[in-house]
Amino acid sequence: MQPLEEKAFEFLKEQLIHGEYLPGTLLSENEIANSLNMSRTPVRAAISRLEREGFLETVKNRGILVRDISYKEFLEINQVIYSFQYYLFHLQKPEKLDIDVKGLEYHLSEQQKCTENNDYLGYAKHSALFLRTMISGTNNQEMLKIIDGFFDRIIRFAIVNYIRTPHHSHYSANETNQKLLEALTNEDYDQIKAYLHIYFEKIKKRFS
Repeated sequence: MQPLEEKAFEFLKEQLIHGEYLPGTLLSENEIANSLNMSRTPVRAAISRLEREGFLETVKNRGILVRDISYKEFLEINQVIYSFQYYLFHLQKPEKLDIDVKGLEYHLSEQQKCTENNDYLGYAKHSALFLRTMISGTNNQEMLKIIDGFFDRIIRFAIVNYIRTPHHSHYSANETNQKLLEALTNEDYDQIKAYLHIYFEKIKKRFS
């Protein structure tokens, strides 16, 4: 049987990542506890965990504030990711690369299907998994731990940004990931580096 704290944590985190609780929303321990049919104790413990992960903040005499993920924070995450990609394709020797091409093909196919079905959450998840699969080619477990630590924040930022900017063009990773996969299949590592640089510069321009 799932512990109550874990149940509360997973429920709240799912709501946050899926954009059900937007930044600036004030949550109530009592209301959450009542909706989950449990006491405030496990809810409070779950909230503390989410505070440590940067999703929530307790505001005295007001409640639980849903934190925003700033453009600056998102840009800094992408700077770390870009440095890992640079290591993968610039500092590693091609013969030492161990990239799961089939995995990349699967996640690209799924994100394209999600695009056709207007499933932005699914698209964002598979786009992030495409990225993780590529970086896993370093065989560097410490890098993957860092990427996994970013994963939920990347998805949440993407969803919130999608909700906030319906007039903007979204689903842009489809074209980029398609080009990356084609270049990787052709073992054109200089072209991969060029695509990664262009994509990162677009992110910098948009979110700086």
